[in-house]
Amino acid sequence: MEKYKARMLAYLIDLDKIEVQYSNHYYQGMCTNFYLRDLNNGSLISMNIVSERKDEKDHYYYFENVQINLYHQYQVVDGYGLSETLQYTKLVNMPRFDEVFQYHGHDLGATYTPDETLFKVWAPTALEVMVKVENQCYTMKRNEHGVFSVIIDGDLDNKTYVYLVKHHLCFHEAVDPYAYGSRENNQASVVVDIDRFDDSLYKEDLPDISRKTDAIIYEASVRDFTMDESIYATYPGKFLSMVESGLKTPGGHPAGIDYLVELGITHLQLMPIFDFATVDELHQKQLYNWGYDPIQYGIPEGSYALDPHDGYSRIQECREMVQGLHKKGIRVIMDVVYNHMYDVNDSAFERIVPGYYFRKNDQGELSNGSWCGNDLNTKAWMVRQYIKDMCKRWQVLYGIDGFRFDLMGIIDVETLNQVYRQGKDIDRHFMMYGEGWNMDTALDNEEKGMQDNHDKLVPIGFFNDYFRDTLKGGSGDQSLAQKGYFTGNMYNCEISGECMKAMRYQEVVQSINYLECHDNATIYDKLLVCNQEENEETRKKRQLMMNMTLLLSQGIPFIHCGQEFYRSKGGRGNTYNCLDDINKVDWSLLDKNRYSIDTIKKLISLRKENIAFGYETKEEVNRYVSAKHINYEVLRYGVKQDVGIYKEIFAYINPSYCSYQIDDMAGYDIIYNDNDSRDQLSAISMKIFGLKR
Repeated sequence: MEKYKARMLAYLIDLDKIEVQYSNHYYQGMCTNFYLRDLNNGSLISMNIVSERKDEKDHYYYFENVQINLYHQYQVVDGYGLSETLQYTKLVNMPRFDEVFQYHGHDLGATYTPDETLFKVWAPTALEVMVKVENQCYTMKRNEHGVFSVIIDGDLDNKTYVYLVKHHLCFHEAVDPYAYGSRENNQASVVVDIDRFDDSLYKEDLPDISRKTDAIIYEASVRDFTMDESIYATYPGKFLSMVESGLKTPGGHPAGIDYLVELGITHLQLMPIFDFATVDELHQKQLYNWGYDPIQYGIPEGSYALDPHDGYSRIQECREMVQGLHKKGIRVIMDVVYNHMYDVNDSAFERIVPGYYFRKNDQGELSNGSWCGNDLNTKAWMVRQYIKDMCKRWQVLYGIDGFRFDLMGIIDVETLNQVYRQGKDIDRHFMMYGEGWNMDTALDNEEKGMQDNHDKLVPIGFFNDYFRDTLKGGSGDQSLAQKGYFTGNMYNCEISGECMKAMRYQEVVQSINYLECHDNATIYDKLLVCNQEENEETRKKRQLMMNMTLLLSQGIPFIHCGQEFYRSKGGRGNTYNCLDDINKVDWSLLDKNRYSIDTIKKLISLRKENIAFGYETKEEVNRYVSAKHINYEVLRYGVKQDVGIYKEIFAYINPSYCSYQIDDMAGYDIIYNDNDSRDQLSAISMKIFGLKR
């Protein structure tokens, strides 16, 4: 019922305080007598008005020191005989709500055994809760801290269930936010026997990484990675083909996971693999989305599974994907979106505890720093605990090795630090980083998980957009013509050297250096705009030089799938909902760009073999790393190390049209040379020298 049509509404606004909203169209909003009826025992007691207020539509009456038993249901009765259900939904605005109702258990959801299943849901403002298993409803009992529970006898393995939650006059259906399994398209939760998944996640097959800066991160989408028909994946766009060996490009070169192994990356960052809303899981190819529209955080995406209807398919196959990557020595970073939900009103959060999970501004409106209509209220105790519980699930059940946080500036600093500490306790190799933009969310700036607060978030990393824009130039649709150092802006020469030293944040390990990611135009497409006067060969030389510099820089290098072989999105930027013909990886590009790929492979090997490219502290960088310019056009970047094949390595980088003589590298070996002359640095060229011990 819409509020303006209601004659009376009654809310519990604290554990012993009631607010009655009385329409001015009903007895001019005037009433002197109110009563509280306990529906459990039939009692009816008078309540004394302690304060009143009016606006143009309603008259508000307030009552204090009211004896309320949250295990009971009540009605407020006015002096004219009208009765109205006492609602608990406004309790979420009570300052001590979290203190009273926070639940420290880790058993919410469905806990299965062959003999019985325990269902638990946190719904402190609900009047009644039932669980519907298949077509049978069971009443749940209210317990302390607002948790409702019921034990149902029998073997419920792979059975569907939903919660029915009553806040006013009727029940609303909601899936379980803590569910492990789901039917297709979020239709219902599924009871899952987690003990079935006790096989190894092959963490023992992963190489030891002593420093975070040893990581070389590669970003890809499960769907895009194997959707190209030319590689003949058995299950295109699915979890299982992500780790399918033996895939070949049209020219016979390794594709898929075999290519990643050959390239030499250490970490694969997967774009969202949790359950998202905007792809029909039964008809995957009809709709496309990157997946930054969460609907079930703790469940793998069904369109990536062979049988989305089976509650176990997506779980098993997601685990097999992670296992397959681990067997190949590749750690898995999961892209998580704990900043917003796809739809507030349709979310299980809002249906179970209205008004609690989503942040509001001072006017009581939904905060919208995500630009998606809502922001998660991460400071709320049970929201923070939920995020930690889900992150732990992905680490323990699925073997995820780290998290990339989307729009991290919407999440508060304390939540992020708690997630990091938890992850590190589980796995000493755990990594965590994210987008540190200052989002316009209803959160004080000093509490935002943005890069301006990097000193409060050590050693959580940030996408270094200053590195990106200085070296490459702008990436957004309105800034494609903007040039960086490598695209011809020589004014950025000196500061590009500083970018390579990764001194922007509190610690070097916080700098996630990148030139391209899934957002915005690819480097190849940008160069078609900002360097359109140049020929294809010159533009590719620029892109290769950028990619090589990325791998030589201090900090942690991040590579978007295909930037090493000139991937294009047809000139489009954020292709989050374009179809597969735009987004799928074109594996034939590997055949056409072997020199570039082989060069990147060599640079990855060079980085791995020399600790000097991955110093962790500013003290080490200041001591061992140099970046000088020649005539504000050429960069001379140098590193020194105490151990390794080379005690010194120098790179000369020239994205200008001028040529330079190199006269100080006598006795040094040539590691990389893009033309025949040793001593001549030609226009748009790069040379790397090493001094052996």
